[in-house]
Amino acid sequence: MGLEAIETFRKLYRREPTVLSRAPGRVAMLGAHVDYSDGWVLPAAIDKSVWLAAAPSDQPRVTVYSHEYDEQHSFDLSTSYDGHDAPTSWFKYLKGVAWSLQENGYPPMAGMDAALVSDVPMGSGVSSSAALEIAFLNAWLMLSEVDIPPLTKAQIGRKTENHFMGVGSGIMDQVASIFGEEDQMLLIDCRSLEHQLIPIPPGTAVIVAESGVRRALANSDYNSRPQECREAVEILRGSLPHIQTLRDVTADQFELYGHQLPPLLRRRARHVVEECERVKLGAEALQCGDLTGFGKLMRRSQISSRDNYENSIPEFDLLASAAWQQPGCYGARFAGGGFGGVMQIFCDENAVSQIEQAIAAAFQAEFNRELPMFTSKIAKGAQCWRLQAGGVY
Repeated sequence: MGLEAIETFRKLYRREPTVLSRAPGRVAMLGAHVDYSDGWVLPAAIDKSVWLAAAPSDQPRVTVYSHEYDEQHSFDLSTSYDGHDAPTSWFKYLKGVAWSLQENGYPPMAGMDAALVSDVPMGSGVSSSAALEIAFLNAWLMLSEVDIPPLTKAQIGRKTENHFMGVGSGIMDQVASIFGEEDQMLLIDCRSLEHQLIPIPPGTAVIVAESGVRRALANSDYNSRPQECREAVEILRGSLPHIQTLRDVTADQFELYGHQLPPLLRRRARHVVEECERVKLGAEALQCGDLTGFGKLMRRSQISSRDNYENSIPEFDLLASAAWQQPGCYGARFAGGGFGGVMQIFCDENAVSQIEQAIAAAFQAEFNRELPMFTSKIAKGAQCWRLQAGGVY
């Protein structure tokens, strides 16, 4: 894909790019909807990435061409960045990064021409938006000779999502895209932003199956969930005055005081409190090589998302049930924010073919349509290179 980005740049701009950047998508095995409650999450970068080839422009303007959408758009560096005039969603994320840098007081950046290609399924739940933000940000920073710490890059991306795109997400996606490593998951504390690499036993794979239901988080019920969590915290503070978010509520405390919440808020809070516990138990299971135990936690997470957080869909419920029944499947739960997107199935690499056939047949029988899917390995996080004739340096 990197060579494709370079070749696309050459054809479009008729010169050589000087920077090549890539940032991967991610799967999120455990930690569903707890990042904005400052909880613990367990994602991993995958071997599907956004690639961006770029070079300085002699104009005070950023121009980017998307191979996937066959669109080219620009924004002027001499003006403030207003997302309302962005002609398409993928380009709005790039303007959001520019806006976030400006809001954080960074100096004016260099003009840039760029071409991007991607094999991350867009809008499906494997964090194509974070991959787009980080690939673009890294290339732009290198061309502008501006250095920003990795965690600050993640915060720039989150600010783009929260305040420019209107999505109340946490910081998990950007951290996973930046800090991921091959064959390792990331245990991230979303309050302190400390992270720990957790090795995965060899011989595993991740099947990513597309539900066919497109997500649009800013326009879905996604943004109601953070507000419901905040409302639950306000009520529970009557008995637990020290808590800042639901992360601070233990399972024992929830059993004692959860009855104070209205039924809907009780379900939402139960999911977050128990999901935080599942993440920590999942990290321990991986460290002990207990893939079966880890998979059971994934199953409980999916069921809780279905029953308590209510952000699953019938396609996910069917795919999870079909996968769980197959030998070699450790666990299955949907990826990302829910309400559509993809199902992720953590399995023995030797069982991939059998599992794919079984879930495709079940999906076809229930929904009368084919099930697009791909198999991914856990991969390294974002990289950015300076290019010169004949190679990189």
